[in-house]
Amino acid sequence: MKKLLILALGIAISWMAACTVKRMNSTTDPSGSKDKISLLNPALPGDNPDPSIIRVGDTYYATSTTNEWAPCFTIYKSTDLKTWKLINHVFPKGAEDMKGQWGENMFWASELSYDADQHKIYAYYTAHNKSVTGNPGLQCGIASIDADQIETGKFTDNGPVIIEDDCGAIDAFEMKDNGRIYAFWKNDGNGCGKETWIWMQEINASRTKLLGEKKKLFTTSQPWEDALVEGACFFKKGDYYYSLYAVGGCCDAQCNYKTGIARTKDLASGVWEKYEKNPIMVSNENWKCPGHGTVVESKDGRLYMLYHAFNKKYDVFVGREGVIEELVMNEEGWPLLHNATVANRPLKDVNFNDDFTADKKLNLAWQWPSKLTQPKHHFDKSLYLQASQDNHELGTFLGQYMKSTSFSIESEIQVTDSKTGIALGGAIAGSKWPGELGGIGISAAKGGFTVFNNLDKSYVTVKVSDTPLSGKVKLGMKCTNNLSQISFLYNTGSGWVKFHDMDFNPAKYAPWGMGYRIGIFVKGESGSQGQFLSFKTDNVSEGAFK
Repeated sequence: MKKLLILALGIAISWMAACTVKRMNSTTDPSGSKDKISLLNPALPGDNPDPSIIRVGDTYYATSTTNEWAPCFTIYKSTDLKTWKLINHVFPKGAEDMKGQWGENMFWASELSYDADQHKIYAYYTAHNKSVTGNPGLQCGIASIDADQIETGKFTDNGPVIIEDDCGAIDAFEMKDNGRIYAFWKNDGNGCGKETWIWMQEINASRTKLLGEKKKLFTTSQPWEDALVEGACFFKKGDYYYSLYAVGGCCDAQCNYKTGIARTKDLASGVWEKYEKNPIMVSNENWKCPGHGTVVESKDGRLYMLYHAFNKKYDVFVGREGVIEELVMNEEGWPLLHNATVANRPLKDVNFNDDFTADKKLNLAWQWPSKLTQPKHHFDKSLYLQASQDNHELGTFLGQYMKSTSFSIESEIQVTDSKTGIALGGAIAGSKWPGELGGIGISAAKGGFTVFNNLDKSYVTVKVSDTPLSGKVKLGMKCTNNLSQISFLYNTGSGWVKFHDMDFNPAKYAPWGMGYRIGIFVKGESGSQGQFLSFKTDNVSEGAFK
């Protein structure tokens, strides 16, 4: 009988453990349905680091870092935490939309906050102030918009509000408590050889001025915290205020980012308890260097975290993608991540098709180097893009997120005098971060086809065809084997012709903290232009161009 009791007890314990594992590795419909569903990841495909998420009624909004690309700071919308649509940007024209055009680069860590009393959405963000040299130039600005205007309206910028003399301020966050509004940030001490801390200070209702004295909250103190703390978010659940924070290097092939959690019952005390089993999220078989995210609570009280990580299938070439998963409270009252999320979003979901003949304005997916103004263009049954010799003779470039490392891109163009084509955009070799844009691609002009590479500081013609061209032609690039092999093709109306194959070393030109871009360009004299009829990407079809 004793053996039977022991056996029964063992079966019961195993069943309970299995149920616990199932709970920890599943997510639930945020609408409150009892049916279990799987979230789709990446939630924000492509280069979407430092993501932030809020809920306004039944709708979720998210944003992400745009680094050295404009428009600045994405705005996404979802009603189910699975399907996300890019609906706006905080600064659609880049730095020229900022108050006094104060920011020059390093457009990092946009953070959304919803003020229900004002029915406003605030966007905290980091930029480098062009009037200040060195790390102290890193400052946190705040912009706002009426919540009803988030899709079609324009944010009003207050300019830099959080200014930290001690090595600059980054990674701002906001939280309301007992009628007061608090701003949090990190002093960027690791950028100038000093300690890094997470700070807190009250801020006024218009988000234009900090109030009272700032207060230190926490820094590195546990053995696993081997570098710095940053990217802290805050939320309240039950009796505790919680903070999820990132530790380590974030942004390149040598990254070691990890995530920890701390809590306090008194936000004003400055005394924080860190979870003794930290870190709660580390690199795993699917994702590398996870961290720097935000927690949102659904209407039925479930907690979800949107954070970034590198998809290990793509190395660092796609950039840090937005990943979402549920936090589950353990018996000790710590909301934890299961650290086993898989990349399950179908690749067909991330394909892109832009029919310029039907467009009347530029699709929100298109980006340009933030140091430049928005490229001049217009639509008249096609996209007319003004040519230049910008970007180290690459020309005028419009790019967008790469979503995988095996894909094809295709564009139909009208042949003109300007070299008009498609390219993979990356950083010029050896340039100081954030890097100067270059590219590798194929173009067509009246004089023929050209495959070029200007990623090594000078514009190099790889292969040319001097066959005169006219009318409409299609250009194609097929990238395979984790971006290490690229084929260039063209179609003048009689089917696809492979023009050139080449090996490529993507690790050599991958910019710090950013993924590659794919897109269109026009190289030519000022005043000339290129004409595009369509552009599309395919991350699925192995038989492209056949």
